[in-house]
Amino acid sequence: MKINVIITAGGTSQRYGVENKLFAPCGATCVIVEAIKPFLQFDEISKIVVAIHPSFSDELLNSLENAHIEDDRIKLTNGGETRTKTVKNGLRAIDDDCDYVIVHDGARPYASVSLIRQVVDGAIECGASLPLLKLTDSLVNIKSGVKSVDRTLYRRVQTPVCVEKSRLLSAYAKCKRDFYDDISVVQKYANGDVKIVEGDEKNIKITTKEDLKTNLCGIGYDIHRMQDGNGIKLLGTLIPCEFSFVAHSDGDVAIHALMDAILSAIGEKDIGHLFPVDDTRYDGADSVDLLRTVLQKATDKGYSVINVSVSIIAERPMLAPYIDAMRNNMSAILQIPCQKIGITATTNEQVGNLGDCKSIASFATILLG
Repeated sequence: MKINVIITAGGTSQRYGVENKLFAPCGATCVIVEAIKPFLQFDEISKIVVAIHPSFSDELLNSLENAHIEDDRIKLTNGGETRTKTVKNGLRAIDDDCDYVIVHDGARPYASVSLIRQVVDGAIECGASLPLLKLTDSLVNIKSGVKSVDRTLYRRVQTPVCVEKSRLLSAYAKCKRDFYDDISVVQKYANGDVKIVEGDEKNIKITTKEDLKTNLCGIGYDIHRMQDGNGIKLLGTLIPCEFSFVAHSDGDVAIHALMDAILSAIGEKDIGHLFPVDDTRYDGADSVDLLRTVLQKATDKGYSVINVSVSIIAERPMLAPYIDAMRNNMSAILQIPCQKIGITATTNEQVGNLGDCKSIASFATILLG
């Protein structure tokens, strides 16, 4: 059995914005590369035809190269002005001896291997197969007023779809108008059974920038030397003790680790670049104020804090009595519930500078969404 795939990518993403959504960052690569990748795992797929707008062909080739994808099965052809014309162009490029054709939206980067397998098995059983999802919201018809519609009679259509090659070719040869999905074309012009498989809620089609928003994870670390003093700040909480930090700002090592975690998550340089040690504006600065500056950078990129975990390594002072105060303080600053903030403290078992009370260190991880 031989299967060919047509990836429809003929549009210019007018609803998405200035850039083409197909090349927006997604996963480890970009939307269209992620849409192609799962099909590369099937030995029975002998050709993957990407029907793409000609002005984006070079960008796709560069994206594949940057992702270290070198597969002779991937072929490019020109997309059309509409989805129907794009599929027709793709059909002209498929192999004569293939048995089935899968059609998949280039803007669906989350199709799973298991969903593809179910669709292929459905086509082998019935000649054509597609994934559908139930409607969860109420449905109304607004053609003349607002009239309730029985949502149990309707489904949301996804791709990939899989159809016998001869049946798909016959249907599109007769098709003279535009359709939004391939199975409608097949059922109108080629008849026959269609196997319905359960769709996947994760298999969304990217339409706006909000569709691509994914969680980001970052990790940060910092360490500061200690000197004689009358107290230290950790996570904005004053802890009376016989030490103070040797630091450019107030030395809040836990907040510094947290800031680096945030900056790491959003792809920015660390706090040493943002608040240089030779900039006198930050001499003795309150690290909470610096944290708010860093949080604003995340906000400007459309992200907010979901979850935080901070670990503090200190031989002394004992931090257990202050954990709740630290958590409450961070809850107010990060604007998340205390239950989303994990703070742990441990000693260094009297090993090294940390164990000799010469320094305090902290690790932080953060989840942004």
